[in-house]
Amino acid sequence: MQLKLPIFPHETKLFNASFGVFSHEGTVFYLHCGQPVGMHEEGDHNSFRHKIASFIEVGLCTQSEVVNTLHVSADSVRRSCRQFREGGEAAFFAPDGRKGKSHKMLPQVLERVQKQLNEGKSVNSIAKKVGVREGTIRYCIQTGKLKKKIP
Repeated sequence: MQLKLPIFPHETKLFNASFGVFSHEGTVFYLHCGQPVGMHEEGDHNSFRHKIASFIEVGLCTQSEVVNTLHVSADSVRRSCRQFREGGEAAFFAPDGRKGKSHKMLPQVLERVQKQLNEGKSVNSIAKKVGVREGTIRYCIQTGKLKKKIP
């Protein structure tokens, strides 16, 4: 999936009558009544999401103004605002705890899945029966945790 990047203008572009943005030499600056109120590097997406969410929360701009000015999706702006409200600044810069292992593929589940693979059942039918995603089983086969029976 391709990341839809914000388009930062090189000339000052206004979100509304008092709040604007511009980019200069790889740094994005946010202005309120002509005074800089924030900045981040163009490629720093977490800082961008944090800044935009905080500006929306304090009322400097609205979500629709951000969408129209920077050409980002409304869903991503809404998600960033919710993340800011629920977790504050730390939510944008904390390490991602989602990466790692599949918690459903415990040793008991692996045994049941392997037994059904040995019987020649399809990965799709096993996934539905056991209650895990088909991709999880295929990943375990790919990594060698499970062996698919060769017909």
